[in-house]
Amino acid sequence: MHLLLSTIALRPYVFVFLASFLFISIVTFGLRTSLLFAALTYCVSLACEWCSVHNGFPFGLYHYIEATRGREIWVFGVPFMDSLSFTFLGFASYTVALLLSAPLHRRGADVRLLDTWKIRRAPRVWLMAALFMVMIDWVVDPLSVLGDRWFLGKIFWYDPPGPHFGVPISNYLGWYFAAAITIAIFVLLDAFINRRVERPFGVLPSMPSRALLGPALYVGIAIFGITMLFSIGASEIAWASVFIYLPFAALAIHIVTRADSYGDAAAVERHLADFPGERGLAVWNEHRTPAASPRRRSA
Repeated sequence: MHLLLSTIALRPYVFVFLASFLFISIVTFGLRTSLLFAALTYCVSLACEWCSVHNGFPFGLYHYIEATRGREIWVFGVPFMDSLSFTFLGFASYTVALLLSAPLHRRGADVRLLDTWKIRRAPRVWLMAALFMVMIDWVVDPLSVLGDRWFLGKIFWYDPPGPHFGVPISNYLGWYFAAAITIAIFVLLDAFINRRVERPFGVLPSMPSRALLGPALYVGIAIFGITMLFSIGASEIAWASVFIYLPFAALAIHIVTRADSYGDAAAVERHLADFPGERGLAVWNEHRTPAASPRRRSA
C-alpha cells in the first residue's frame, strides 16, 4: 500500500489519465469491457516491455534506470506506471478509430456512435487504432527520453539511441505490433463476452456525446505531451509533433462534419439490434423528415 500511494504521488498525471479512461470506458462500454481492456492491454504491454529490455523485441533494446525502485511499484523489472500507460493510450486510440469508422447520429450537440459488432471487429478499426497509438508515441517517447528535464525523471535509455530525437524506429514498429495484436484480441473477446448482454453494467446511454469523450481523452494526452515539450525548451520536437497532427486533425474534422458520416434510420436499427440497451435512440426516427435525411456512410 505504501508503494502504491508513493507511485500515485510520484506519477499523478498517469493516474489522472487512468481515472479518465476508466470513467469514459465504463459509461460508454460498461465495467466488464473496461476491466477486460485494461487487463489485456497491461499484460501484453508488460510482456512486450520485459522482452524488449532483455531481447530488444519488439520495441528495440533499452534499459531502465532503477533510480525510483523503492519509491514506486516495479513489476518484473519494469515500472508499473510505464506499462499501465498503454491502457489509456490504447483505449483513446480505439475510440478515435471507432469515431472515424462508424456512422454517427447527432441531435443538436449530442453526438452518438451507430457502431455494430461487425464494425468493431472490422480490421480497419484495430489497424487504425494501432496507427493512432503510434502517433501518440511520436510525442510521448521523445518527451520521455528527456525525462531528466521535467518531473518524469531519467528512467531509461535506448541502446543505442535512435534517429527520431533519440528514439529508434524499431520502437514505433513495436508499438504498432503490440497495439494491433492487443486490440484485435480485445474486440474478439469483447464480442464473445458481451454480445448477448442487453445493457452492460455501468453504461449510461443518456449521457450526451459519449462518442466524443474517448477522442477528447486522446486530444488531451497529445496536448499534454506537446505542451510539456514546449515547456522544457524542446520546441523542435514540439513543432514536429504539431505538424504530424495537423493533417490528421483536418481529416478527422472533415469526416465528422460531412453529411454522409451520419447514419439513416437503417443504421440506427442495425446499431439497436446489437446494442438494444440504447433504445432512446429510437426517438430520433420520429423527428426526421425525408428532406433532412442525410446519406448513410457505408459500414
